[in-house]
Amino acid sequence: MRIAFDGTVLHGRKSGVGYYCEELLKAMVATNHTDQFFVFSHKALNLSLPSSNGNLKVTNESSFPVRAVYLHALLPRVLDRIQPDLCHYTNFLAPISQAQPYVVTIHDMGLEVMSNAHPLMKRLYTRRLIPRVAKQARLIITNSEYSKWEIVRHLGIAEDRIRVTPLAASPEFKPTPGSQKSNPYFLYVGNLEPRKNLERLIEAFARMPQKDHELLIVGDRWYRGEAAEKKVRALGLTGRVKFLGYVPRTELPSLYSGATAFVYASLLEGFGLPVVEAMACGAPVITSNNSSLKEIANGASLLVDPQNVEELSRAMSNLADDKALRRELSAKGVKRAQAFSWENTARLTLDAYHEAVSASTIARAKSTHSLDLADAIHQTVEYGKLFQYPLTQEEVRERLFTAQVDEATFDASMKSLRYEPDAELIALRAEREQITDQAIREVHPHLCTFASIPFIRMIAFSGSTAHRNMTSTADVELYVIEEDGKLWATYLTAMLWAKVKGLRKTLCMNYMISDGALPLFEHDAFTAQQIASLKPIYGKSVYDRFIGANPFVAKWFPNFDATLHRGAYAEIPERKSKARLEAVLRMGFVQVFERFSRFVLGRYLSGKVKRDSDVQLDPRHLKLHFHSHKKNVLDATLQSAFSRSNHE
Repeated sequence: MRIAFDGTVLHGRKSGVGYYCEELLKAMVATNHTDQFFVFSHKALNLSLPSSNGNLKVTNESSFPVRAVYLHALLPRVLDRIQPDLCHYTNFLAPISQAQPYVVTIHDMGLEVMSNAHPLMKRLYTRRLIPRVAKQARLIITNSEYSKWEIVRHLGIAEDRIRVTPLAASPEFKPTPGSQKSNPYFLYVGNLEPRKNLERLIEAFARMPQKDHELLIVGDRWYRGEAAEKKVRALGLTGRVKFLGYVPRTELPSLYSGATAFVYASLLEGFGLPVVEAMACGAPVITSNNSSLKEIANGASLLVDPQNVEELSRAMSNLADDKALRRELSAKGVKRAQAFSWENTARLTLDAYHEAVSASTIARAKSTHSLDLADAIHQTVEYGKLFQYPLTQEEVRERLFTAQVDEATFDASMKSLRYEPDAELIALRAEREQITDQAIREVHPHLCTFASIPFIRMIAFSGSTAHRNMTSTADVELYVIEEDGKLWATYLTAMLWAKVKGLRKTLCMNYMISDGALPLFEHDAFTAQQIASLKPIYGKSVYDRFIGANPFVAKWFPNFDATLHRGAYAEIPERKSKARLEAVLRMGFVQVFERFSRFVLGRYLSGKVKRDSDVQLDPRHLKLHFHSHKKNVLDATLQSAFSRSNHE
């Protein structure tokens, strides 16, 4: 296989992404002498990797000092000459025009979640390009489970198209004789930028009762990097907080090893490589309880709320005073760092390469929840009983948990089990079906109006309405999809319309999502059952895309047939005036209304959240299950499976 590898961050003073590319390339070349690697960059590179057996080549024939110009204008011609089987773009972006198949590494969603922490030009350049690059990639590579689900959430990428390849500390990071400094010190290593939360770290250091420590800050200034130095001057800490600038990698192990603690209170990280490096050197670590950092630390560090200065200061003070705690964290950290290796990163990345160039990337490991046929039938029937909902034999097969089976084998198994639905429940089901059908008839004219509200892209019956299992004609449950960027404005419009029409308690909009974020990041049986039961009445083409974007549904229900649900009800036709109205609203009003709606509704809905709620309030997902039965249902389902297993 011929692999074109993005080396545009392999020159100059490297930071986390640069070291990722360097160590990954080293490890892949060392373990793989079969494939050919062609490293390209916008600036001349001089790579010398002793582990290469001649299967590594640097393509330096075209260059341009601006990475974006090189990427979009020059690189396509370079790739046409190389004719790689696959390209790996290692830092978010790929050419706009890309003929060859590629994978892309997306390290985090900081540009989406913390947009103000990045320069305006960078935001403008990447805002539309990153989603486009992600959607066109064969696979996406990221470095933590946290980042994986952020990509699902914000870019609308299906979970089965993302591969997680954790990073590691390089071999030189190990306990070494510490720095010869006379004063004890806390250490920070990383770029100086808003996301790293340095101003709060400096304030926490200033509040410590111990005044014998110094705070060493290592790293280059990036966007708004001068803010940390201003904070030091404002607090009168110039003598105790020292900015060491960029420190060569060879000097970092001794700095880590000699620190009282390494403090990394970042607001968001896709992995947090300095945390693993510090742990590998035996430094006790204090880090944030957010993003990937909790996942990477995994019990081997003190976790703090990075926005709580007092909590951060207390953690630093405790470590300064408690030698036993420092020894404990040091030992745990060294052990935790050993769980990561660049060899493993290389293996996982090469697996992704081969998967990306194969004819199909659908083949994945079977669900670990797989059951044998008898157990699957039992669990499916018991799940229906939780809702007083008896299943016909045909319905049992379609809703069968995790077991794929042909019709003849299934019929034989059902015959041997002598399955008969409960007669009383059958009668109850018939009664509830009449109630549901009546409710749908009564509300149908209003649903036609509802479908004409601007930016609504799909409406489907869900929950008890989809199952025709309603106990009264109130609470018609709906699953709604809106145009990306219009979710909150559409929800507020729908709420006001329903209130005016007296339908506020009749139309229950439990779940509203953006059509730019169709893949869901909850993959449990309850959510899969919700999606598998939807009955679309408007926007059936969007329904098709939604089902296709969530392959986890078929993992839970391998016999699920979306066409049966798609055709359950006639589709409400599109009104011609809707597109014209949307075009007018897009001129500016809807963007303002979206922000206003999110501000007003966000505060209102947040106040209604209770302990048993299952609620999401973010720009692309509105889940409003204020009294959720999800946990109880899942617990009961699991208990049913265990009781069946133990009985046999």
